[in-house]
Amino acid sequence: MKKILILTVTAGNAHNACARGMKSELERGGNARVKIVDLLKSYSSKRNAWIASGGYCFAVSRLPKLYNAFYRHYRKADPNRRYSCPPQRTVLSVVNELLQEILSFQPDVIFCTHFYGAIALTDLKLVYPLPCKVIAASLDYVNSPFWEAGIGVDYLTVPNEDFMDTYLKLGYKRNQLLPVGIPVDARTLQPAEKAGARRELGLDETAFTVAVMFGGGSWGGGFGIFKGLVKALKGRNAQIILINGKDKKSYKRVQKMKFEDGITVLNVGYTDNVPLYLSAADVVLNKCGGGSSAESLNMSLPMLITEKLAAQEKYNLNYLKQKGAALSFKNIKELKEQIIALMENRELLEKTSQCCAALKTNATAELANFILSQPSVDYGALLYSFIGHEDNPRAKKTVKRALREADKRERKKK
Repeated sequence: MKKILILTVTAGNAHNACARGMKSELERGGNARVKIVDLLKSYSSKRNAWIASGGYCFAVSRLPKLYNAFYRHYRKADPNRRYSCPPQRTVLSVVNELLQEILSFQPDVIFCTHFYGAIALTDLKLVYPLPCKVIAASLDYVNSPFWEAGIGVDYLTVPNEDFMDTYLKLGYKRNQLLPVGIPVDARTLQPAEKAGARRELGLDETAFTVAVMFGGGSWGGGFGIFKGLVKALKGRNAQIILINGKDKKSYKRVQKMKFEDGITVLNVGYTDNVPLYLSAADVVLNKCGGGSSAESLNMSLPMLITEKLAAQEKYNLNYLKQKGAALSFKNIKELKEQIIALMENRELLEKTSQCCAALKTNATAELANFILSQPSVDYGALLYSFIGHEDNPRAKKTVKRALREADKRERKKK
């Protein structure tokens, strides 16, 4: 039985959703034992864990201009500074416990859903001959900052062939890159037929239906956009499926609202069955996270996206608009124009759906099969080198020293 260690980080919802989806797919045939570890929550300080989760949500919702400026700045960073980039300090705080976990669990493969995991393992491999394969997944339609520091992984998944060159420029080799797509919950790959999904949810089988996803509570303008959608649909027969995520405040506000005749609102709150609700929709109104976008693409579901986004989501949106899979709006007036166009012009709706289908992937199943095809490994030699120190491998100082040396070598290349 293969042993798989999945390293995730709570920074938004996509990384954890990817981890859960991959675990489910890997365990489907009963041939794998899978363990998920939240890298920062398990091995780092509460401060570092909060910065990645609560701090991220605060920045994108309350300080978007500042967040976006930092994002754009670090996308232009010199790849040769990979061993001294900002995340390295946080990564050093986890290497000791992470190495201890590896020695204890002895995985055949480690799968990372966030660049922190890829960087931590790249750093450990500067010093220790880890026998397991390391595979990481990029979850956006853009090469986000700091992935240049994860080049020690054996493989990195990218959304498709369009992104190969951008990662080659960061220092990856072609044989490291797997253009399989973004691995989201495998259940989205075979969506329920619309009428059947609507019957299951108690909705009208024929009415135009819009799914709205608030994005885990970090979408600051989500509630205002929902109200704008309701106003835009005034006087028409339509249904709205509102998935609030962890935004309990908005859920309660919507519960108190009254809607005009002809408009039905299904106020969902939090759900772990997003595919069912998306299956019932004609259009999804969302911010443009890589994971949720991949879910929509896999269901051939056209996207209508606000342009008030975090930087990585703006890059995602630009790519999806170029491919014809998404429309966008800057304000409520444009939202009304776009939603009415999709509602009344079935040709536009179908064309956009076909563009989504062209980007559809089977990433979760393909990646799971690839992971399970990797050889089982023997930790005997590595464990022998840690006799007497298995419970405290003392990796931090050793890795820190190796990073300094690696940084000097990279700078000399310039």
